[in-house]
This record gives sequence, C-alpha cells and structure tokens, in this order.
Amino acid sequence: MIKNYFKTAFRSLLKNRGYSFLNIFGLATGIACAALIFLWVQDEVNYDGVNLKKDRLYLAEENQKYDTFIFSENSTPGLMGPAMKA
Repeated sequence: MIKNYFKTAFRSLLKNRGYSFLNIFGLATGIACAALIFLWVQDEVNYDGVNLKKDRLYLAEENQKYDTFIFSENSTPGLMGPAMKA
C-alpha cells in the first residue's frame, strides 16, 4: 500500500516539475532560515550562561583606529585586566 503512495507522489512530482521544484526549494529555504535563526537566538541567550556570577560580567571592547576606518574587537591585551582593576 505504501509503495503505491510513493509511486503516485513520484509521478506527480515528474508531471509538475516546475511547481514541484518551487515548492521543495521554498520549503528547504524556509527550514534552513528557521534553523539558522534558532541557532543564533540560542547563542545569544546562552552567552556566558555557565558562570555563577554572570550578572557581574562586562564586555570590554578595544577600538583600533586606522587611516580610513575604526576596527572594534572584543579581545584585549592580557595586562588590561589588572590595569582596569587598579
């Protein structure tokens, strides 16, 4: 019985190739976008979630000035921690 269903579905896909391609491509694009959005939200929510004192964490950014642009990054030199504490 299930073999009959697959045969009918395959014949329908071959009969309407353009419409089938459009539907399958749209479904795949939608699933991929939803998965990427879910992964991004999960990363943003779980940022430093393992630390016990996560409400006391701060992010120090460093601005590097060049001739034509300013580059900001999250990494700082190792000696900046004791200097900020002092």
